[in-house]
Amino acid sequence: MSEFRFNLDSSKWGLLRSVLNEVLNGFALDNFDAVIGLNRGELHTLLSHLCYLSVNEKVNLDLRQTGAFRNALRESLRELGTEEFHTRTGYTFDEGQRVLGELGALSHD
Repeated sequence: MSEFRFNLDSSKWGLLRSVLNEVLNGFALDNFDAVIGLNRGELHTLLSHLCYLSVNEKVNLDLRQTGAFRNALRESLRELGTEEFHTRTGYTFDEGQRVLGELGALSHD
């Protein structure tokens, strides 16, 4: 059985970078590790990696990272709301919800 990988091109990893930055630096979350599914250090490492990618590179997330992306996106949508989400991430609320739906389809929890 092959290891799970969720592939993101630059159109989505920009969103990933934005929501990771928001949950790490933009607003407070109680029980961070439990809500996001990764600890701050692991998320910071992933965010740092994203900052050095060129536009043509793809990001391959493992199952835990994919879950953390889903959770960070969910919390960012909930916390920021329609207007603030777009202002702070550069993506529309609807785009965020669409990607959240794609990520949710990968999960059984």
